[in-house]
This record gives sequence, structure tokens and C-alpha cells, in this order.
Amino acid sequence: MSQPDTRPLKVGLMLPTLEDWMADRTARWSDLMTMAQQAEAVGFDSLWLPDHLLYEFGEAGEPPHGLWEAWARLAALAAVTTRVELGPLVACTSFRNPTLLAKTADTIDEISGGRLILGLGAGYHEREFRGFSYPFDHLVGRFEEALQIVHTLLREGAIDFHGRYYDAQACEFHPRGPGAAVPRSWSERWRMPPACSGSPPCMPITGTPGA
Repeated sequence: MSQPDTRPLKVGLMLPTLEDWMADRTARWSDLMTMAQQAEAVGFDSLWLPDHLLYEFGEAGEPPHGLWEAWARLAALAAVTTRVELGPLVACTSFRNPTLLAKTADTIDEISGGRLILGLGAGYHEREFRGFSYPFDHLVGRFEEALQIVHTLLREGAIDFHGRYYDAQACEFHPRGPGAAVPRSWSERWRMPPACSGSPPCMPITGTPGA
């Protein structure tokens, strides 16, 4: 008979960055900071932000809702919290060059002291792709290449990659985030788990600081 799972349950909180998502009004930075610090104080384990730029709800023709840019907010949250883990749910690899995405994640991991959980996805909402001039073709192929680049840079700190959609010629990370101080821990923290099922694809690159 298998032993029961004794790991403690972790509970995270999605912060309301979507326009008109907080009691029919848009949360400002002061609101998000207050909620994040209160969530940390009462014992939440993680805080999450959606990585969208425009989002449509309801019937066609209704105006889209906007969102605050996720990575700028994650950096700010990293600076005003001390314990909770932070992450995008999930980061769209098509919105940023994967080398810059990895560098941004590594930098926020440094700001937070190793508290970033990086979740990656291919994206799917055509309205924001078109509105912000991102290609909406071959989402799976683009995601596959971006995942290789991001994962390799975070684990190894360097890559020389030439693909159909992306190139990273002799790209290196200097300096390295907190996980690089202990190479074994870095390799274990930034690990690639099995891909999420379904479509579009998503892939969390999970981390446990100090593992």
C-alpha cells in the first residue's frame, strides 16, 4: 500500500491586474502592493500575475480589457515582499525574445532572492497578438524553440542556438542569479518537468530556492 503524500498544501493568490477586475475598478500599483504584502503576512505561499496585454470577454464587438505588464510588476513585487514565491501564470514566450525572457527571469530571481517560479506558455489569444504585432503562426514550433533557449540559459548560463524562428549566437549570462552560487542547486531548481497536457502547450520551469 502506497504511503500518503505528506507534503503541505501550498496556496497561491492571483492578483487582480486585469482592467476593471477589482470591484469594477482597475487596481493601481498601490493596491497591488498592499494586497501582496497583506497576502504574505497572512500566510499565502505564492503570488501570481497573468501575462496578457489585451483580453476579450463576452461577445464579439465588445471592447477588450487591458492589463498591467506582468514582468515590470513582478520585479516591483519582488522588491516589496520577502517570503512569498512569485510567478507569471504563465509567461507567453511569443511576447519577448526568449533570450531576453530568460535574462528577465534571472534578474527578478536575483531581486527576489530566489523566489521566482517561471511558468511558460505558447499563448493563444489572437486579439493581443495582432494588436501588439506578434506573429500568430506556428505557435507550437515557436514555443518549442523558445523553451529550449530559456531552459538552457537558466540551467547552464550559455547557449549557441540556431533555429527556424529564433537565433541565440554565443549568448551568455553574466552575472548569474542566486541559483548559480551553488551549481547543484541551480541545476535542480530550474528543472524541466513533463509538458502540460492539452493545447496550447505550457511548461512550468519550477524552482524551489535552496533545494
